[in-house]
Amino acid sequence: ASKAFITYEFCKYLKDFDLLMDAVSLGDMYIAKKAGFDLQRLVLHGNNKSIEELEFAIENKVGLIVVDNYYELEQLVKLSSNLTYVVNILFRINPNIDAHTHKYIQTSKMESKFGVNISDEKEINKMINLVKKCPNISFKGIHAHIGSQIFEKEAFILESKKLIEFVNMLNNKYNLTLQTLNLGGGFGIKYLETDKNIAIPMMMKELVTFIENEITSTSSLINHLMIEPGRSIVGNAGITLYKCSQIKKTFGKKQYLFIDGGMADNIRPALYDAVYSVDVVNKMNMTKEVLVDVVGKCCESGDIIRRDVLVPQIDDGDILMVYSTGAYNYTMSSNYNSLLRPAVIMVGDEVKVLKLRQTLDDLI
Repeated sequence: ASKAFITYEFCKYLKDFDLLMDAVSLGDMYIAKKAGFDLQRLVLHGNNKSIEELEFAIENKVGLIVVDNYYELEQLVKLSSNLTYVVNILFRINPNIDAHTHKYIQTSKMESKFGVNISDEKEINKMINLVKKCPNISFKGIHAHIGSQIFEKEAFILESKKLIEFVNMLNNKYNLTLQTLNLGGGFGIKYLETDKNIAIPMMMKELVTFIENEITSTSSLINHLMIEPGRSIVGNAGITLYKCSQIKKTFGKKQYLFIDGGMADNIRPALYDAVYSVDVVNKMNMTKEVLVDVVGKCCESGDIIRRDVLVPQIDDGDILMVYSTGAYNYTMSSNYNSLLRPAVIMVGDEVKVLKLRQTLDDLI
């Protein structure tokens, strides 16, 4: 899932792993194309795709376009009317599954802005009747996504069961041959020692076994299963390093550890109360005895990276490390307060700069 993390250099890196990738914007698709990523292995998402985005996807023969609603399907039909090749699509369906996660990252409740509700027979009927009239569009299957930071396999099993039944119903009712089922992503990662640890290989084995049994027992035509893990691939692979300046003790006895970044490079704590583990890199073996809130330099009281955490005594220049920032940190970063986005560096067999630190001239 490119929304978790994407850069030009990273797209080139992903090619070596024979992965597919999803995109949610013109920018995502453009980066992938410039990096030489095979756009046949790209899936385009989005609840409000622009005409420019749809045109780019069609012209560059993006592998799958996930259609969010009837209006979008109408636009796609118009744009593809004179093509000499076929555009492959999935319908995004909201299966009404309440995943136990923060409300801002639940994507499958009744009022969700994403997709067509599985119970909205009138809308689904309109979309299928329209797509059947367009020879240049091939309706391949169904996509759903029930949220993020999910640790219970039961949620994915319920999703799979509902969607297999739904695909079977569509095939029978409308004389279709839908064969692709995309379950989205949402696999959780550990941010704290107290968090659950999802064993993805074991969970996927159980999930695939369940799906195969369902397909067999219902004589389903489904033969192509897709998942879109983003966070669970890159989340724990990333850390963020900050320079400390001081611990400020207020008149009200509150202590703040000031760092040289903040919500401009990590908005998740402010946005939906995300909590991270932290350490002071150059004092790993020192006693953690000072209770602080780790705060940034933005002009917001909510600019907090971690609340109520013990750290060693701090000296100017100490380096604070925040764990598990590989997903949804750099991609959600901004230039709020005209702060500069940091560099992104990949450390492996070699040290490689994936993204240069911004300069003041970049702001101009």
